[in-house]
Amino acid sequence: MINSKRPLEGFLQRYRFSKAKSYLTGDVLDFGGNDGELRPYVKGTYTLVNYDHSPMEGKTFDTIVLLAVIEHIEVDEVHKLFRKFKTTLRPGGKIVLTTPTKLAKPIIDFLSFVGLIDKHNIDEHKHYWSRGDIQRLSDDAGLKLLSHKYFQGGCNQIAVMGNVS
Repeated sequence: MINSKRPLEGFLQRYRFSKAKSYLTGDVLDFGGNDGELRPYVKGTYTLVNYDHSPMEGKTFDTIVLLAVIEHIEVDEVHKLFRKFKTTLRPGGKIVLTTPTKLAKPIIDFLSFVGLIDKHNIDEHKHYWSRGDIQRLSDDAGLKLLSHKYFQGGCNQIAVMGNVS
């Protein structure tokens, strides 16, 4: 889990929040949300899930947020997770995710090497997602990719998927 107490990591986390906050509507599931730092940005019900998924069982959500999360999970598990999210996402609901791009890998490897960001956290990265990977993830889950944008000089990306069926 991210150590948001490190100045650079805290800054990067707040930057991701600034990109995602306009999408935070209704009841929100913050999947992989650490200590719930996103909570102040949510106006509806806020549910935090990290390793224990039980708080989300039997609930539905307007928005599911995964900020800097999917790169820490094996690709096939992410696909399984998103198919499950499809069943917990309310009609018209959205999934919002951020994840670093392949372009970011040497930069964040260096930042972790010099200790500006947590090396253990970066060493846990399983996959650097491309836009095509995200499109396939959306299609596989039966969602529609509504928006995809790069930020931080192309080193990070935000995608919004919708439950349109």
